[in-house]
Amino acid sequence: MACHTSFLKAILIILNILLSLIGVTLIALSIYELNSSTPGTFEHIAIVVQIFVGTFVVLTSFLGCFATARISIGLIWSYVMCLLILLCLQIYIIAAAHSTDYVERSKRDFLGLWADQKAHEDRISYIEQKYSCCGQLGAHDYILLGRAIPLNCYKDLERHQDYLFQEGCLQAVQAHATDNVAIGLIIKWLLLLVEFAAMGAATHLGITVRNKLRRERF
Repeated sequence: MACHTSFLKAILIILNILLSLIGVTLIALSIYELNSSTPGTFEHIAIVVQIFVGTFVVLTSFLGCFATARISIGLIWSYVMCLLILLCLQIYIIAAAHSTDYVERSKRDFLGLWADQKAHEDRISYIEQKYSCCGQLGAHDYILLGRAIPLNCYKDLERHQDYLFQEGCLQAVQAHATDNVAIGLIIKWLLLLVEFAAMGAATHLGITVRNKLRRERF
């Protein structure tokens, strides 16, 4: 019995370490993307939700480690309940991610910025430097508008023809959204699997500890 409990404790500690690492990774990636997202857009809201989920995952993993170390039946079942909440939330997020066209939404968000360039000049400049792109479809967009090509369209902000970004920002933004969706889904599915494993191990440990306490009473 002691060996069985020790084995479950070791498994749970390993799973909780994985949970905390995934949670921290999710928070770090979300904060990085938050700085480049436009407040009020769907992307911005989704990133804020990811930060909340990542924080909840990290806190839950700490609770799991503490409950495992203490072998407290109350803490173990509290941990299981937190994992159950996380699983429900994670399943909903994954379902929403698969049914949402983030690439199309990123396209609409950028076109909204481009439609009012004067009001969003700083935002467009940031996108051009971050994604190494120029204009909506290319540098010729500025020429068609009767404007000079801005320095943001050049590498290292040096006005040299060889440093001019050739790709349009609409394509760059969509490509970035595609990559984000792929990475995000991998992290979400990995997190879901680890949560399932942790809940199974914690439930088994809780039942084992409960049965041990019952035997000791009688």
